[in-house]
Amino acid sequence: MIRFLIIAGFLLSINTLQAQVFSFDHGEIEFFTESVLSDIEAVTDKADVKLDIQTGNIEVTINIQSFVFESETMQEHFNEKYMESNKFPQATFKGKIVQNISNITGEIEVDAAGKMTIHGVTNEIQVKAKISKAEGYTVVKCKIPVLFKDYNVDEPSILTKSVAKDVLINGTLYLK
Repeated sequence: MIRFLIIAGFLLSINTLQAQVFSFDHGEIEFFTESVLSDIEAVTDKADVKLDIQTGNIEVTINIQSFVFESETMQEHFNEKYMESNKFPQATFKGKIVQNISNITGEIEVDAAGKMTIHGVTNEIQVKAKISKAEGYTVVKCKIPVLFKDYNVDEPSILTKSVAKDVLINGTLYLK
């Protein structure tokens, strides 16, 4: 009987530890940049996100080819000329939220520090985000400005003067 209680207690403690890591359920990540010819916007609803609310560790992986544009030509140029997504298929962020998020009751603003890799280049970044609870989900919202040059993303020479030098990444992630 004691052996059964020890095993049951061990299994319950493993289950409790696993329940502290939330994963992506749904949401979207979009990026936006201005252009003289037309604004450029793309959205994906596919991401691999892991958030450990006990430690604050967060990992995000996005398949670059999952971004959808309003035109196929834009999508093709993005993947082939800008991001070289066959060579660099993913963008990642691995970091840690500074504040204690183990007991979120309302919406809180948090700071995260970590490494973002885009186009094969890794940079240390600081991110401000908002975390809240809604309808059984942990919701993470963030805006991250990214400069093309920081990640060695080349711009086609014909567009150099007509496309902004940065992109704004907006994320709304529902985690369970």
